[in-house]
Amino acid sequence: MSREMLQTPRGGSTPHDQDDGFYVKPFHSSSSSGTQIGSSAGGGAAGSDGNGGYVYTGNNSGSFVGRHRKKILVGSVILTLSAVSILIALLVKKPWDHSGANGSSSFLGDRRGENGTGGDNRGNEGANKNGSPPRFDEQAAVQISTAVQCNAYTPPLDQPFEYGKQPIRGVNLGGWLVLEPFITPSMFEPYISQNVIDEYTLTKLLGKEKSREYLQKHYSTWVTEDTFKRIRDLGLNHVRIPVGYWALGGLTEDEPYVPDLSLDYLLQGLKWAAQYGLRAMVEIHGAPGSQNGWNHSGRAGKIRWMNGTPEGEANGKRTIEYVKQLTRLIQGPGMEHVSPMFGLLNEPAIFLLERPPIDKWYKDVFREFRNITGVGKGPWGVLHDGFLGLTEWEGFMPKSDRLALDVHNYLIFDHNLIRLNRRDQVNFPCDVWSKSMQQSTAKFGPTLVGEFSSATNDCATYLNGIGVGYRWDGTFQPEEDQIKKLPLDEAACQPRLNGAVEGYCSCKEQNRIGYYTPEYRKFLSDFTQTQMDAFEQGLGWFYWNFKTETNALWSYFDGVEQGWIPKDANNRPGGCLALGRPIGPYAG
Repeated sequence: MSREMLQTPRGGSTPHDQDDGFYVKPFHSSSSSGTQIGSSAGGGAAGSDGNGGYVYTGNNSGSFVGRHRKKILVGSVILTLSAVSILIALLVKKPWDHSGANGSSSFLGDRRGENGTGGDNRGNEGANKNGSPPRFDEQAAVQISTAVQCNAYTPPLDQPFEYGKQPIRGVNLGGWLVLEPFITPSMFEPYISQNVIDEYTLTKLLGKEKSREYLQKHYSTWVTEDTFKRIRDLGLNHVRIPVGYWALGGLTEDEPYVPDLSLDYLLQGLKWAAQYGLRAMVEIHGAPGSQNGWNHSGRAGKIRWMNGTPEGEANGKRTIEYVKQLTRLIQGPGMEHVSPMFGLLNEPAIFLLERPPIDKWYKDVFREFRNITGVGKGPWGVLHDGFLGLTEWEGFMPKSDRLALDVHNYLIFDHNLIRLNRRDQVNFPCDVWSKSMQQSTAKFGPTLVGEFSSATNDCATYLNGIGVGYRWDGTFQPEEDQIKKLPLDEAACQPRLNGAVEGYCSCKEQNRIGYYTPEYRKFLSDFTQTQMDAFEQGLGWFYWNFKTETNALWSYFDGVEQGWIPKDANNRPGGCLALGRPIGPYAG
């Protein structure tokens, strides 16, 4: 279930998206001799042979110098620029040059395996004019060493990961390249009084230049090389990396997002993943027009994507073009080893839209995706269930080439499930979610859980949106209910179910780690591990999130430090069997 599944989208103004076509800016190499990833095959700029060389088309008459004057001039310019670039690269320290545990500060990092051999330590010392990490080209391709292996339970990156036989055990890098108020409230709080509620309103308020500076600082610090090392050391094997469509450029006048910058950091993240033997699932988290009207799509309010209007149809077509662009990117040199899964679109609110057009859109986008990768090649394509439930997708797109279904399982956005007592919440994954994963795998095909957490309340700051309140303490009220002057729902917290403990129904206390008793921590441990067991009845799981600023129940790192998440995801002491609720085989 969505983090805001029961929250009806709030209203907002209509963006001025053009219906008569658009242009998604191609990816430009930071190297003058590199390939242009994302352009059409064989394409080259005027005067180029498409391979980084220059084509001379001038007059052949006259002296040698006369005949080759342009070549000599071009060569002199290139040599001069190269010398200047090398000097700058040597003198200037880049913002992404964070030293890792091995002391390396090169862009690609130390590629050596445990035996100290193999791999490639080359770096791309160039930088884009905006100061962000350079993009992929032939010289900065992902280099894979046969020795790179995140743990003994996972094959090295030069060997395929056997989905369905080996479980995905991963975390999300949420709040990094797509902002969410509940993950990093400090980025929004200075501007809430000015009606900032999402990345759209934030960048619109700050303007292009200030937004770029603001986001540059965030991107370079929220996730670093050490993040990937820590993920590896916890026994995990995958990361899921959300990215907004604006990362690829091609924005309209009414789209104030910062283009291109987050794409550079996405590519840096993929290189770090390769360095530590981790596989990545890149996914489009925000589509043009917003596919769900929630703040983590980039813009809260109305759904302007595939909503039955010409504007919605145009945004659907734009989204496919962005998927195609990003697909071409992750087909780049060495990428097939690092990014074997691709999320075509995160959490479209299909339950609020007409189903048939979305079915067609799913088929169209997957066809375009496979047209680029080729049959049997490229990453798995992943569709989200759109909150319809897994059974609604049984038999959809049968015999597709490596197609998987994604579901996001949370108890806390359902008024009935959030009220269950602790024992029933712990058992729910063993008894219910495990069977749904088995059934979906049998009747749709490979199914995974792209998001879940340890949370059993919705108290995390701004989790439901800024100014919306919380189901747990009875303050939850979406904006449309406020306008209609509807009464607040009854508080989900029921002290009689778990004892009348002082502060139990207070979101302030629930957000404070110091409030958690040993009994509560044991409950969190049991609940987290039964979920992991249940979701491994399918392809596996990605925990949401790797960290947050203010709420430990949504932070994998905090959960490990506080003891309710195992230090090694491959050796878990708890789970369904340990609690006397073994998961049996699917009966059909």
